[in-house]
Amino acid sequence: MISNVICAKSLFCALLCALLFTTVQARAEAEFLVDGSAGFVVSSIRYALAADAEENAGCPEGMTTGYADKSEVFIVHDGLQQRDGESEDEHLKRLFGVAFGAESVRNLCMNPELGREDPGFRVVTGENVPVFGIDMDGATSSVDGPAVQDACPHDDFAGMNGESGIDNQYYRVVGCSAQYQSTGLSNSFELEMLSGSWGMLITLDGVDDIANDDEVQVGIFASADPIQLSPNREPLPYATYALHQDPRFQARTTGRISGGVLTTDPVDVRIEWVVNSIRLDRPLDDARLHMILDDEGVMDGYLAGYTNVEDLYNYNYSFRNGTDGTGNLAPLRLRAGSAIGKAFVLGYTCEGAYQALYEFADADPDPATGRCRSISTQYQISALPAFVVNEATASSNAELDAAGFGRTGVYDARPASEAEGR
Repeated sequence: MISNVICAKSLFCALLCALLFTTVQARAEAEFLVDGSAGFVVSSIRYALAADAEENAGCPEGMTTGYADKSEVFIVHDGLQQRDGESEDEHLKRLFGVAFGAESVRNLCMNPELGREDPGFRVVTGENVPVFGIDMDGATSSVDGPAVQDACPHDDFAGMNGESGIDNQYYRVVGCSAQYQSTGLSNSFELEMLSGSWGMLITLDGVDDIANDDEVQVGIFASADPIQLSPNREPLPYATYALHQDPRFQARTTGRISGGVLTTDPVDVRIEWVVNSIRLDRPLDDARLHMILDDEGVMDGYLAGYTNVEDLYNYNYSFRNGTDGTGNLAPLRLRAGSAIGKAFVLGYTCEGAYQALYEFADADPDPATGRCRSISTQYQISALPAFVVNEATASSNAELDAAGFGRTGVYDARPASEAEGR
């Protein structure tokens, strides 16, 4: 009798534990999904590139080099070359003093179309170089193969797992530049995101099954709130964010989930970005998500699309259309100085980068010339579950923003019509 009671109790405990375990597991799986809707904050973003050039043999002709004499960044540089006995620091001080003190002095970072061909700007020419990314056009393209609609001839890459047809021509442009290797500085722009300068949100609606769903609604937005971090400076899940109220930073599309992989239909996306107190946009046309979604609401994968060459050059190299906190053009001294300084520090020529972007542009051919005006660009991103609300939010510094201080902390009263092109 006693043994029967013990057995009954044991069986009851086992069933209770199993029930509790199942309940906790179900709750964990569904925690991020409420009535078919879920929100996410992008916790990591970087360009989808490849292994370092020395590992993948992608740069048999060597690596990109910058200006042999830094005075060469100026279109007319007679008399600006480094003088005998002049230190590097003294030379740079003189160059920047001349550049910003004379309206007639023009530089190639702000006017790259005026530069001569730069043989020192090296691009990826090695064969069988696997890259990160996805196939965006459903074709494996080559310069000698059949034409693809709305594209220019280009050689697709193989993927890291043996996939074919990876459209990532931006890697071909930057893969031989030191700043885009694993220890380089040009693929760390998420640091500004983690400092709270900008952020990205993703929403899902109409989700019936997180593993397989034929149709879901997807939103990709700029965040109006800074990312929330732990004391260890790591992004926190389940923080609350308001989406940016400017329609330019709101993209909505449809998608599907198959085997836990979310893919979306193309939509134009605009990413907000702040660097060196300069506000810029990162537009990505025909963008689509390809994300693995796990049971805990963590997503990893790609945001892939095409970027207009002029836009990409502006936000990555010249900052020509960068604005301040009021929406006016940032001071020319700041934009030009940032562009020239970046080229000097990272070791490339502005005109070389500009020429290479057009050389490998693979989409949006000009009807008149046939020249492609956009280049395939892919990002690797991760996202954590978050509460996303469609409500206007205001900074405690809104009055300073209205007065012209913005996030730069420096008031600039000059009009937006400030002269361009130095």
